[in-house]
Parts: sequence; structure tokens; C-alpha cells
Amino acid sequence: MTFAHKLEYAGSKPYQPERDRVDAGDMTYYEFEMLSQDEVYQRLAEVRWLASELEGDLAGDTDIHEDTRASLFRAVAATDAPLAAAVDYYVAQWLAEFREGWGAPEGPSDDGSDAAREDA
Repeated sequence: MTFAHKLEYAGSKPYQPERDRVDAGDMTYYEFEMLSQDEVYQRLAEVRWLASELEGDLAGDTDIHEDTRASLFRAVAATDAPLAAAVDYYVAQWLAEFREGWGAPEGPSDDGSDAAREDA
């Protein structure tokens, strides 16, 4: 399967680390929904996931000559962790700016004026 197909059928896999943060209580679902609309985040998360997928594919691909596979694996493995750290940094900066500038609703208001924000 090509990487274009992998990404097309990946579903929420590229965004799973941030979904896990929601489950852990480090991020609200509202914040995750707003983050997931950020195009830069989408691309970074997809590249992070594709690098991880490539690393896994290279480890078991016997169709590639061993020397080539080893070189590619080293290159991807050396890129995978810094790429994940870069995405984490982007998300942290995005969250800080979001929380400072807009923030998630504290709860329903008495007059219902925040209903549209909560449904977004």
C-alpha cells in the first residue's frame, strides 16, 4: 500500500497522540477540535505518523537491499523522534496561544451565549 493510500485510510491515527492527551486530561476535547482544524498541525501530525509508518515498514521489508534498508532505517529513525518532538512543541505553543487568546468555555453560561462555541 502506498503512503498516499495509508494516509487516506489512516482515520484518526495521525492525531492519536493529541487524542490521548484529551483522555489524560491534558487538553480538553474542545481544544483538540480547534487544534485539529489547524492546517499546519494537520500536516505536521501526518508527517509524524508517516515517518513512524515508514520506520515500521523498513524494519520488515526484505525486498529492499540490506545496505539500502539499513541506511534508510537509520535516517528515518534519526528523524522520527525529533519530528515527534517538533509536533509536540507546535502543539504546546498552539495551546498556550489558544488558551491565552480564546480559551475553552468554562461551562455553560446562564444566558446560553456560549452554546455555539461548545457545539463547534
